Amino acid sequence: MDRRRMTMLGLGFGILILLVVVLFATSTVRQADRITLPEDGENSPSGDDGESGDTSSLELVGITTETVQRVVATMSRLEAYSRTVTVETFWEGGSQSAELQTYVSGSLTRVDSRQADGSIRHLLTDGETSCIWYDDAREWISLPTGDFTSDTEQRIPTYEDILELPVSEIASASYGDYQGLYCIAVETLPDGEGYYTQYWISAETGLLAGAETYQWEELVYRMTALTVDASTPSEDLFLLPDGSSLA
Repeated sequence: MDRRRMTMLGLGFGILILLVVVLFATSTVRQADRITLPEDGENSPSGDDGESGDTSSLELVGITTETVQRVVATMSRLEAYSRTVTVETFWEGGSQSAELQTYVSGSLTRVDSRQADGSIRHLLTDGETSCIWYDDAREWISLPTGDFTSDTEQRIPTYEDILELPVSEIASASYGDYQGLYCIAVETLPDGEGYYTQYWISAETGLLAGAETYQWEELVYRMTALTVDASTPSEDLFLLPDGSSLA
């Protein structure tokens, strides 16, 4: 084989490799804003042995302002977990930060937060009744939860509120990386007072990993909770100071 023919074959092979790389990169980019969803509202298909089922029952949905509510509706949060939630509030000339340790097991949520005076406020709720005590106190205050949800107790926005929004009030929606986590990202349009919120929902846990609220482009609130322990918290954490259960 002469040198000219070898050169032409080498050039052709190089072009073929380049085309493969381009096609692969294009495919990757196109998948970045897509997520696989199960049919019939289930979170993930599984067989009796717990392994993944037939992927032919799954649907690949592009994340847009028109489809994101459907995506969010199929998601469900972990039933049991613990994590640290950092909440920051900002105002002209100042800011404040708080860390809340959150434990969840089924309908029970416990939130421990350090107060300005150094004391630890404990809150235990089952969605109907909330009990509050401080430090190692043996007594507690019991209050009807009412409209307060576990999200309210954690001082975080409830991302399911996205489902109630008219599509015209959703500014943007996408699927991608948020500080190392694959998340559904949603941003709302400003309301009459200029407030709008950005949500980042973990595709793995169904939990809100981050949120920011702005007023006229000024950051006024930020929440982050990037690390989640998916193991079931100790039952002792959901007992009242006297050792009784919230029932």
